[in-house]
Amino acid sequence: MRNIAVLVLALFMAGCSFRPEMSQVETKFEYRFETSDINDLWWQNFNDQNLNLLVEESLKHNIDLKLAYINLQSAALTLKNSRADLFPTLGINGEASKARTSGETYSGQDNVKYDSFSLSAVLNYEVDLWGRVRNSIASSDALLQASRYDYDNARLTIASNVVQNYFTLVSLKMKEDILKETLKSYKDTMEYRKKQLEVGAITQIIYLQSVAAVQSAQINLTNVQNSMLSASNALAILSGKSNDEILRDIIATSDTLPTPPQISADISSDVLLRRSDVASAYESLKSSNALVGVAKAAYFPTLSLTGIFGFSSDELDRLFVQNANTWSLAGSLAQSVFDYGRRANNVELAELSQSANALKYEQAIKAALGEVRVALHNRKSAAEVYDETQALLSSQSKIYDLASAQYETGYADHLTLLDSQRNLLSTRLVAVDAALTLNNSVVEIYKSFGGGFKVEQNQTK
Repeated sequence: MRNIAVLVLALFMAGCSFRPEMSQVETKFEYRFETSDINDLWWQNFNDQNLNLLVEESLKHNIDLKLAYINLQSAALTLKNSRADLFPTLGINGEASKARTSGETYSGQDNVKYDSFSLSAVLNYEVDLWGRVRNSIASSDALLQASRYDYDNARLTIASNVVQNYFTLVSLKMKEDILKETLKSYKDTMEYRKKQLEVGAITQIIYLQSVAAVQSAQINLTNVQNSMLSASNALAILSGKSNDEILRDIIATSDTLPTPPQISADISSDVLLRRSDVASAYESLKSSNALVGVAKAAYFPTLSLTGIFGFSSDELDRLFVQNANTWSLAGSLAQSVFDYGRRANNVELAELSQSANALKYEQAIKAALGEVRVALHNRKSAAEVYDETQALLSSQSKIYDLASAQYETGYADHLTLLDSQRNLLSTRLVAVDAALTLNNSVVEIYKSFGGGFKVEQNQTK
């Protein structure tokens, strides 16, 4: 009866856990609910084959993503090690010895020689009385989930950076084409003015104005080409391709920015399920919460069981006979009494870590919702600016056409023509920037909504 009572008590204690309740984090925000139609291959919605190729290559070869995958593998192995602590360890121990006694010892037996052989299986098991092992497993499992979400977040960040760098490089190429075209026109005008100056049809100041226009366009072109080299280098690092491959094989065939897709998305209450960084922060909180239970379990004794089963004999050829078998069972209870406050400090450290992760989780939630709101506002503003810029470009083109026609017929002076040329060039360059801003604002929408990530999809991995 007493043995049964001891067994019941042991089973009861094995179910104990000192893991505290999860920290309460404010997650209620007053935003209306609407879902989005974003998928995890969102960059394909721009319908640009060069862009698709760059993103796919980057996701295969990017070093940051490879590091995130290594962290994911490490977390998975750590979880396996934690789970292994739930089960006993089994070892094999074999011994062989030869000895001779001394007649000068208490036995008085001189020159007695004997052999000893043994082979045993040793079983060790720590009973998880206070939930230390189970909480360690819970912590490792949460860290594995966090690593999965970190991998998803790294994938989204890399894809977003590749897309935006690609758009920047294409916009610079568009500017280069505009400036080359403008420079050629300015040079033709300069040559024409030179001939007019030689025959006395114009003053020298008109000729010098045309020379200054060429010089200004040449400076702008050089600056744009320098920026293209820097942008291609950044894209090369992200994608694993060389600068020559990007400029010669990809950008050379990209004449204009793609038309940005329409996105059905708004600030929503389910955005917290669509952000891998928010999901990772929550798993980190869960991990630190479990570690508080691990730290508190150190206040209580550990119960270890040991079993030895094997054979022992003075003769090697009789080691495995029935009469040579041996066994032993033992249990030990160990408790630290004085540790100079180490356990208390460890508990406090674990609780501080939990508090810090709770704040990080709350911060991640607020940042996520804030980024969604800003991204939606920026997309709306970028679309308005783009439309206004297109209207301005149309107006400046008409102004230039009129100024050019009036100058040729003598109804406008050369300064009016130069002003219309400069304004048209400036507006064409601004129109490229407006298109770039609009495309990037769409990328930020995809990014702020998690790039198609959903918690429920990743929990089944």
